[in-house]
Amino acid sequence: MIFALAESAKKYGITVVAVNRPLCPVSTFLKKPHRRKELFKRARLEKLSDNLYLYSPKYFIHDSVANRVGALEIANLWALKKSYKYLAEQIQIDDPKPLIWFYYPQQAYVSKLFPTGFSIYEIYDNLTDIHGNEDQYMNRLEKKYRDRVSLVITTSEDLHNRYGKNYRNSVIFGNGISRETFRKLSDEKIAPHPEIARIKSPRIGYAGMVSDRLDWKLISETATLKPKWSFIFAGKLSDKKIASLHNQFPNIYFTGVYNHSETPAILKSFDVGILPYQDNEFFWNFRPLKFFEYAAAGLPTVTARSDQLIEFSTEFVKVVPSQARVWIKSIESQLKADREKLKKIGNEIASHYIWEDMTTDLLAKIKSYL
Repeated sequence: MIFALAESAKKYGITVVAVNRPLCPVSTFLKKPHRRKELFKRARLEKLSDNLYLYSPKYFIHDSVANRVGALEIANLWALKKSYKYLAEQIQIDDPKPLIWFYYPQQAYVSKLFPTGFSIYEIYDNLTDIHGNEDQYMNRLEKKYRDRVSLVITTSEDLHNRYGKNYRNSVIFGNGISRETFRKLSDEKIAPHPEIARIKSPRIGYAGMVSDRLDWKLISETATLKPKWSFIFAGKLSDKKIASLHNQFPNIYFTGVYNHSETPAILKSFDVGILPYQDNEFFWNFRPLKFFEYAAAGLPTVTARSDQLIEFSTEFVKVVPSQARVWIKSIESQLKADREKLKKIGNEIASHYIWEDMTTDLLAKIKSYL
């Protein structure tokens, strides 16, 4: 989305700087050993396109700590303000009131850097943990900084109804894919991924981060009831314990990390795509990006409850309760469906969610609020 945003911003003469989470001498040293050397160097700045940069500043302490201690937050703001001055010199910009875009309440304090600037807060999830329990800390921060937000953007109507009403201005943005990704995923000439194609069919697949966001109880029960189906999970494993499921259920496969360029071949290898997220409030208002990848690839889909996906064709995406026998019935229906017909339906869905078109519309709306 960032590349599409930068492309759309060109006509306004806007420079876009994507900012990595600042490096912290404690958390970076402990959790990101591959970035330790950066702690002793100037902030890293990369030019990604004509008007797009990636910047990696530093601060004193992780914001999860700084948000709880006023003096540490002040120290972080001082470090970031100094870092912004360095950034402005390097890319030759002079804007005392830049537009700031953040997507997590924990980051909201950056709005204090430019009190007269325009702050955008993007809400893409309910403020709960992945088990659906309310995150009181995040909710407190969200309320604390409401008055500093110029515009709130939500990725779904439900999130807009829940949070947007509390802000001066709010718009619904959504989720999508780039035009280039759409072109590659919908290409009829794409061959199945050779490693996945060797696994016996029918292949029921998921492509993305393989983590405890997924309902492994549902997956295991479904795999038990359908031992002749292959359940394939392509993507990085967040927990090695998950990988051990293959020992218990030989028809559950983990194919590992893949390059983004492999996505079209991976999806072409699946007979049905699944989105088996946990059944709780965190995911009910979730509009997963990978659904639009499945749609562009014409991959018939079955998903756990998602109040955001029920608006789409029930032929293409089956939104069903998290019960193994119900999932089996829905997957069987998708396996028997007319694949060519569903491919056309999926392509039509995805064609309306192209980042370049969406960011052009969004920037026009933002401009009306400036």
